[in-house]
Amino acid sequence: MGEDLPLDDPYKEDQPRNVAILGAGPAGLAVGHELSKNGVHVDVMDRNPYVGGLCVTIQDAGYKFDIGGHRWFTKNEDLNNWFRRLMEGEIVMVDRISRVFHQGKFFNYPIEFGDVFRKSSPLTIIQAGFSFLAVSIRQAIAPKKVNNIKDAYTVQFGKKLYSMFFEQYTEKVWGLPCDQISADWANQRTKGLSIWSLVANQVLKPQKKAVSLIEQFMYPREGYVRIPERMAEDITNEGGDVHLNSNVNRIIYHGPNDFEVFFGEDGRSVKADTIVSTIPLGVLGQIIEPKCDPSVVEAAKALEFRDLITVNLRLKRKQVTNDTWLYVQDRDILFGRIHEPKNWSKAMVPDDEHTSLVLECFCTRGDHIWSMDDDAVAERCVDDLVEKLKFIDRSEVVGWQIVRTVQAYPVYDLDYQNKIKKVMEFLETMKGVFVVGRGGSFRYNNADHSIEMGLMLGRRLLGDDLDHMEVNTEQEYHEIKEGDEIKRTHYTFDEKAEKKRRKRLESIVD
Repeated sequence: MGEDLPLDDPYKEDQPRNVAILGAGPAGLAVGHELSKNGVHVDVMDRNPYVGGLCVTIQDAGYKFDIGGHRWFTKNEDLNNWFRRLMEGEIVMVDRISRVFHQGKFFNYPIEFGDVFRKSSPLTIIQAGFSFLAVSIRQAIAPKKVNNIKDAYTVQFGKKLYSMFFEQYTEKVWGLPCDQISADWANQRTKGLSIWSLVANQVLKPQKKAVSLIEQFMYPREGYVRIPERMAEDITNEGGDVHLNSNVNRIIYHGPNDFEVFFGEDGRSVKADTIVSTIPLGVLGQIIEPKCDPSVVEAAKALEFRDLITVNLRLKRKQVTNDTWLYVQDRDILFGRIHEPKNWSKAMVPDDEHTSLVLECFCTRGDHIWSMDDDAVAERCVDDLVEKLKFIDRSEVVGWQIVRTVQAYPVYDLDYQNKIKKVMEFLETMKGVFVVGRGGSFRYNNADHSIEMGLMLGRRLLGDDLDHMEVNTEQEYHEIKEGDEIKRTHYTFDEKAEKKRRKRLESIVD
């Protein structure tokens, strides 16, 4: 535990002094990074033997691969500048090339009007045009309320394109029919993307107008885990503590801003005036004492997550494709998404004669995919790559590694908001508890969203008038950037403030 520090101007008298952060993923470390840089002691606890959570990079026989293939892209240029400062000297630029595999054909993604036109039959084009026209007329005359993801995608693209590019993949990811998944998923991921925006982008792009689909992103040369590792390094350098192999199993609320957190198998504990949780929201509601009403426990347990099996397939081959991602629609193919780490950074493979493919198999613990043993999963993936996608030859396979990840994706069922509300109403009775990140807020964030939420929560705890829960609520497509406007500006680098902070910390040490 860190000692209480005198809090002088410009620091608020009511800002926290000792903060317990549950989870060493991108969101939790971002909170800790912002707080520790401003003289607040933090204890970060994580059940894993490594930092990063889902943003971990696995090393395997000279190969490296990320769980999920995370990129760095944000529309907020101030956040980009923060990232460049943090990762100075470690960034590579990656061309964004994504495709969708559907019934034996490869289509560009995001969807391009001309690409679909060239690769589809005249009947398909006619069906797509008429289905979109029909839904547009219906919505103009008698708008239908959009309740689920099937409704949302159909309104945006028409029934035909929805069935071609969204239906099967979405159901593979979530394990639910699209009419049982909340429309909030589409609002977060593809709001503002439609046939009209795709046509506008294609027409206006040569004139370099405001609308542009993202064509490049930044990436840490040695893998995405370097981002959380760098934040953890800075936290410890500022006197904070990062506890690994330390699962949080109990939190006692003694009163406003007075907590004791128990973690690890040996029953260690720390006292804190503030709790920041990135662990699954449903779990947090069950480990805080005094215990909540049984109805809250029921709501907490009902917040479901989708799990993931990741296969890293090592190959004696220079390159398979130039894709950064490939989305696989077909239900009879085991995996739902592919990325080739070498296409992101050459440091991800042992030499230029080899490459690897990372295959994501979306599943739920106990289902038929999760119940397969590791070799069976890998062998089935090889079969699909050889026989259905025709990407590789069996003789090129050098080996594989399997990683199983639980609670990877929050499931947006039709009642998820009511469940969240029930748990949050209970947590709000305890002054000093904050949630952040994908699991903590039960929100499907990209890694940059989680980091931005964390930084904003850090600033909020330091006294800024901010709402970190605003992140990832914009009603516009994530892949479209309009102009160079800055969305949020809370972490610009202030050289004078940094010198003042350093001087203050040096005086405390002396």
